[in-house]
Amino acid sequence: MEDFARSNLAKAVGGSSRAGGAAAPASAHAAAASLRIVHGVAEALPLPSNCADAVVCTLTLCSVRDPAAALAEIRRVLKPGAPFLFVEHVLSEDDPGLAAQQLRFDSLQVAMADGCHLDRRTLDLVNAAGFKSVEAERFSLPGFGLISSQVAGIAVA
Repeated sequence: MEDFARSNLAKAVGGSSRAGGAAAPASAHAAAASLRIVHGVAEALPLPSNCADAVVCTLTLCSVRDPAAALAEIRRVLKPGAPFLFVEHVLSEDDPGLAAQQLRFDSLQVAMADGCHLDRRTLDLVNAAGFKSVEAERFSLPGFGLISSQVAGIAVA
């Protein structure tokens, strides 16, 4: 995963990827870009406050033990004005039949999918986490069954 992230950083800032995942800078901007991957748990991020230029979260908040604590940590580590970008599957709000299935199968999903919950109201949690602004939209992914109800957005610290 780290090699993938470094390779894509190089592409994003105009460099090319060298063997071994190292980025070959193509400009001053590329040379100044950095990527730091830190391992930890979402509820206790091993980073100082106000240090992150951005946080990206994809299909993660469904599996953390305490998503409200994770969001508080994300807000803590973000620099003021920095974005939190997220895409998460959520409890359906527009399809009562799907929502009923998600609630019915949540405990099975948790057991079989590494703690993944089908019944999370993640956008409500993001809105309550104290970000300066939150812009998000709900959408559905046809063919994705119990995780077809999604939310994507950007919250600003």
